[in-house]
Amino acid sequence: MYVGLAVAETDNIPETLLAEYEPSKIRRRLADFYDAAIDARLPETTRLAETIQTWWPAILVALTEDASNARTEGFNRVIKQTKRVGCGYRSIDNYQRRILSHIAVTRPQRSAA
Repeated sequence: MYVGLAVAETDNIPETLLAEYEPSKIRRRLADFYDAAIDARLPETTRLAETIQTWWPAILVALTEDASNARTEGFNRVIKQTKRVGCGYRSIDNYQRRILSHIAVTRPQRSAA
């Protein structure tokens, strides 16, 4: 599948892995990628393969589970923006109130299901 892999084509590899949700198909595509990385004999593809192998458990969870840290990242962004605008609150209570009030105003309320 990835025979004749060029460095410019390595951008397509994450998308092909992300297109699959079945663990058996993901493993098959990953094996194809590893074979192509070996055949390419390029330092870039070797490094990419090593990086994917290092992070594989987390990548597999991201591919197969409906889990995301987007909500946490969004709250962190709000906190950093509030801190930047606040220019140093003297009271930690006021700082926390400012963050919570900003989140309450800017985030839509979820309906109870």
